[in-house]
Amino acid sequence: MLPVRSLACGLCVAALALPAKANDVDALNLGRDAVPELQSAQPTAAESPLRLAVEGAGGRWLRRDPLGALATRRLSIDLSHSVRWEGGWRLAWSDRLDAWSPAEPGQGTALNSLREAYSSWQDPTGASLLEFGRIKLRNSPAYGFNPTDYWRGGSLRAITSADPFALRDARLGTVMLRAQRLWTGSGWSLAWAPKLADRPSSAPLSLDLGSTNASHRLLANWSQQWSDRVNGQAMLFAEQGRAPQFGASFTALLSDALVGHGEWSGGRAEKELSRLQGNPSPEVFRGRLASGLTWSLPLGLALTAEYAYNGAAPDRAAWDAVATPAVQAQYLGLAGQRQDSASRRAWLLYLVQKDLVFKRLDLTGFVRRNAEDGSQLAWLELRHRGSRMDLALQWQAALGRDRSEYGLLPVRQSMQLVGRWFY
Repeated sequence: MLPVRSLACGLCVAALALPAKANDVDALNLGRDAVPELQSAQPTAAESPLRLAVEGAGGRWLRRDPLGALATRRLSIDLSHSVRWEGGWRLAWSDRLDAWSPAEPGQGTALNSLREAYSSWQDPTGASLLEFGRIKLRNSPAYGFNPTDYWRGGSLRAITSADPFALRDARLGTVMLRAQRLWTGSGWSLAWAPKLADRPSSAPLSLDLGSTNASHRLLANWSQQWSDRVNGQAMLFAEQGRAPQFGASFTALLSDALVGHGEWSGGRAEKELSRLQGNPSPEVFRGRLASGLTWSLPLGLALTAEYAYNGAAPDRAAWDAVATPAVQAQYLGLAGQRQDSASRRAWLLYLVQKDLVFKRLDLTGFVRRNAEDGSQLAWLELRHRGSRMDLALQWQAALGRDRSEYGLLPVRQSMQLVGRWFY
């Protein structure tokens, strides 16, 4: 097994071995992608109204003793469609069906996820927009942990990859009414999501509104393009029964090869681990932060280093003081469901190498490290991109001492072969 530390060193060496020069336009686009309000004002390439992808995967899990090895299989069908009419009207939906074997305890062998289903209207100038329905909205530039992505909690109905970008694509949207207004270099949006259900549902064909719309929520967002190199956002998020949260984020083109990003969210909150142990902590102001740098290099290489801080998560002393691993596992499951950083401090190193060795062969990988307990999660993918089919080999490893964040994961290493067909 390849040690995670060796993988991290290898990723760094691969980046440093190449000269530091990149395409300025690509780096600037990376910054704009993090600000949906500003991005929507940019011209976009024509896209096919109907997209279908069928993905099959087979692999093997090496579980921690005494569970042993386990063979796995999965089939996923991904379908999306959009229709545009004159007058600025648009109807869009996307759906994903996942079937796997063996099934997780307490789950079935198949699960359908209606990710998006909404209608929208945009005026002829593109300055005003109204949307209603299940919308997948994300306002966060960070890679691994997104404290200002206020709609993330409960949005993952099925997890088929550890890659954060694949998780964002697979997540459920939230049923909401959203209004947006753009000016030159700035814009605002207001999104209201009503309560539609009391609890999540694991039924295979459920809309699972209890995961995405279990309370009334409101998000106000102001976006500003301060210059050709700097974009920023300010946010106010209100949720029924919880204290309001304030957020801010930015992306900045620091040089032709370097893009910086950061996001922060703060508000009154309790410590979830203390509550699970039956010792609720007082609600005090707690902050969450994610900040990083992306270095773009020639030959399609990009390396991102990111730091994450969660003021509501336990530090090393609080984690070690937990009496039983069952409570720790329960806390990690809740953090995963909310897509929170389970540790107080964490690091992420993310690498993308396009056209490795020959064209259309891509290498993607990351190492995530819990800075409190030293445990690590590594993921690596080698993918050949075809015009109608992708073929990928994926490897994942979780390392750490007993009762550490990644040491508690039941699967310590996995390998799978993935084929994806496009229609």
